[in-house]
Amino acid sequence: MDDSGAFFADPDEKYDVAILGRHLATGLLAAVLSRNGVRVLLVDGAQDAAQPAGETTVPYTAEVFFTLASRFGVPEIAALGLTSDLPAAVRSSSGVKHSLGFLYHAPGAEQNPRETVQFNVPGEHAEWHPYRPDVDEYARRIAVRHGTRTIRFRPTVVDVLPGKDDVAVQTSDGRLFRARCVVDGLGPGSPLLPRMAATAPASTRLRHRSRLISGHLRGVRPFEDCVDPSRYPGTTPWSKGTISHLFPGGWLQVVHFDNHPDASNPLCGVSLSVGPERFGDLSGDPAVAFRAVVDRFPSLRRSFADAIAVGDWSDDLDCASNVAGAASDRVFLFDRTATRNDMFLSRDVTMGAELVLALAPVLIRAAATDDWSAERFQPVARFQTALAQLNDRFLVAARTAGCDFMLWNAFSRVWLLWSILAALSLKRIRNDCLRGDDWAAASRMTEGPYWFALPAGLPDLLDDTFALIEEVGRDEVMPRAAAGRIFKALARAPFVPPLYRFHAPEDRYYTFSVRKRLRMLVWSKTAAPPEFRAMLTRENVTSTRPAAGTNASLRD
Repeated sequence: MDDSGAFFADPDEKYDVAILGRHLATGLLAAVLSRNGVRVLLVDGAQDAAQPAGETTVPYTAEVFFTLASRFGVPEIAALGLTSDLPAAVRSSSGVKHSLGFLYHAPGAEQNPRETVQFNVPGEHAEWHPYRPDVDEYARRIAVRHGTRTIRFRPTVVDVLPGKDDVAVQTSDGRLFRARCVVDGLGPGSPLLPRMAATAPASTRLRHRSRLISGHLRGVRPFEDCVDPSRYPGTTPWSKGTISHLFPGGWLQVVHFDNHPDASNPLCGVSLSVGPERFGDLSGDPAVAFRAVVDRFPSLRRSFADAIAVGDWSDDLDCASNVAGAASDRVFLFDRTATRNDMFLSRDVTMGAELVLALAPVLIRAAATDDWSAERFQPVARFQTALAQLNDRFLVAARTAGCDFMLWNAFSRVWLLWSILAALSLKRIRNDCLRGDDWAAASRMTEGPYWFALPAGLPDLLDDTFALIEEVGRDEVMPRAAAGRIFKALARAPFVPPLYRFHAPEDRYYTFSVRKRLRMLVWSKTAAPPEFRAMLTRENVTSTRPAAGTNASLRD
């Protein structure tokens, strides 16, 4: 038995699904499958702790967690969207997220307070900075609690040998474990990658290119202590939220884990993403390269003057990859094995949870029918690629927009609007599905990355914004002109609540107060489009604790 009282895996038993890699997405998938009667083996990967991992969430991320908990009857997953419900140890080692802060920097100059944007998160969402070593372990424990088997002494995967009737997983202690299917979330070191995954065709190839340097530091000085706070009137402390420092050709995301009264973790997570075309001359040593970048900006230099790295740096010289051939008989390449990219804008954590939602029903049905054919997995593989491409479009646009503050000011509002409306839409749809015990409306994965209904016109606004910023990247449109066109589009769009004032470039600090909530309700009942009247209910605007739900039907 392991430390939670569950039994260890037996090499003489054949499992339904072996899930390779121990991190948040694989742990959630194992928990969902085990809860729904699938016999699951979860095996550690040698690179699990070394892989860069997302450390931020947004309200939309929480709604995906709530949907997982409700649809598959795993209430513990809902705690990932409500930090007050997390185990005390996980909560104390992770950080809170009261805001999303964007600060633009010019090399050699002090940060200009007029070139900042801060979106304060409504308090009930309880967004956070997951400290991934503890959160990944929490996901594993949820899985074990629901019946997932792990291997004693935690050996790692050495090789994977697909056969006609099963798949053998060889571990570092010399044993073989068998399963009817393997879900591979090991990452770029997977032994299956060179055998079955071809380079993605041009139509699905990711375009965002960056060197991604990430790590954990001790002694990072909060940004609000590095500048004159009187020059930033109306802002909340930057370190209480996710900080994104933007500069031409890159960004630095900073998340504090020690930013709340119950904190026990003195570390700070950093993720530096730079374009190779501007930063190709950086040192090959990630610590030296990181210091060389922050030293270009005076306020960042002060913030990191006394910072010391704890543990090894992660350094990915080209973090973008997307493989073809993710699905074959009895094998599915999942999450970080199939596709990787920048972790900006909270997409790493969110996309992993979305993929669990897509893959879990397919595996549950496959276990019931003993049909593990590639054809069964192909729709999920296409959805995985579609999510990766949407994420890539956001990253490409962000890199271009980051070269001019006014353009970033406009683009960030489109991104935030999408995130807010996606969260509200998913919450309404999830509640409808729970009432009818029918999850079809939240399972439209074959239609692309928008797997549930969004307000009419929102996908078009995203497409138009992406296309316009690409014109900026080709020097066909000036950044300020593009920003003006985006602000005008936000002013015209009927699905943008007027009180958001997303159309007003001077309104750069956003707080969703009680007064604004009430005004939102009035707008939703009067001038809002009909679909908004269903979406912006009192429950959605004022937030009601989500129900974990019961095990729902998984009929085809």
